[in-house]
Amino acid sequence: MKYNVNIREEIFGATVSIVETGKREYVNKEELKKILEEKKFPKDTLANKMTEDYKIKYIPLNNKNLREQFSFADIVYLELTRECNLRCKHCLNNSGKLMPNQLNLDELKKLVQDLIDAGVQEIRFTGGEPLMCDGIYELIKLANDNGVCTSIGTNGTLVTEEIANMLKEIGLKKVVVSIDGTQEMHDTIRGTYSYEKAIKGLDYLKNAGLNVRVNTVIMKSNMEDVIKLAKEMDKNKITLFIRRFIESGRGKNLKNNMLTEDDYRYVREQLQDIMKKNSYINGHYLRNNEGVHSRIELPFIIRGCKAGQRAIAIMPDGDIQLCGFLSAQEFPAIENARNIHDWRKFWNELQKIDKLKYLRDNLDEYNKQPNVQETYCLAYIQRYLNDKTKKW
Repeated sequence: MKYNVNIREEIFGATVSIVETGKREYVNKEELKKILEEKKFPKDTLANKMTEDYKIKYIPLNNKNLREQFSFADIVYLELTRECNLRCKHCLNNSGKLMPNQLNLDELKKLVQDLIDAGVQEIRFTGGEPLMCDGIYELIKLANDNGVCTSIGTNGTLVTEEIANMLKEIGLKKVVVSIDGTQEMHDTIRGTYSYEKAIKGLDYLKNAGLNVRVNTVIMKSNMEDVIKLAKEMDKNKITLFIRRFIESGRGKNLKNNMLTEDDYRYVREQLQDIMKKNSYINGHYLRNNEGVHSRIELPFIIRGCKAGQRAIAIMPDGDIQLCGFLSAQEFPAIENARNIHDWRKFWNELQKIDKLKYLRDNLDEYNKQPNVQETYCLAYIQRYLNDKTKKW
């Protein structure tokens, strides 16, 4: 029996993750003690609703002096490669060709094992197109066998029935497929026939029994198409997440495409009828149910942006970033994974770094601008500071 509950001890108690779904919730110290001694979860927890026998993976706290942070990242976005079969106009990191000095498969396997040992609860394999990485199946299986929720972000066009079944067989838990509106708009952004191939891939994944979500990037140029897509996805009971657009990578060429506060208000108005019910539609500045069930009051503030607080991103060459969008905006790397020998120590020191404080200190300045959507997104702040030439 494989692990199906992942518990990471925290200063307040623990973060509990359901491996199958990646959904997380928090328990206090007294509840954690009872869980470990009796394998009994509080009645209002998601874990308590599990009907099957479960095996718990437990990561103890290594630093009792932590005060303002989680003991490790909930999720690591691991960019396996910059290689991609598409050349999307809004690509955040200009994917297409292999990146110089990319981590090889042995280095990737060591990295995944190190993250597992440190207490990561989900690894999202991204790119580029992650299905173009030869070792992806080994990496997914390694993480899955060690009690970590695994997910991939893909354009869907390379997915065949065989690939979908293989992903299910090795334990992949979630797949995020990118679709950016109606067929005409999607093909305009991502290339001819890419919509048809992505929809076929989506169907293969669903038929294989995988948990599938569609991501769509909303811009001024595809705003109406995204609204149509949202209504169609909701009608077909397919979960959709509407992501904000940030000018980075090839997206730098799409000027004046970031939505304003008025634009987001319009989108909310257009989707309000389906959002009122048990809708399949979520998104930045719309409704964001990212699978965290707080339950208890924490001794520190959970910030709206996961970057550096609950998540980090690792680039194909091993550079560690707060998030992928910051990397694409030439924000300095925090460190390189090849140089990290103690990931818990690295994480413990991360909250103290000047680079993170620099971005957070400029949140208020950005949000005071006229007609901007109020945000905690650090990549939005970095773009704003770049425009003001306040670079590092």
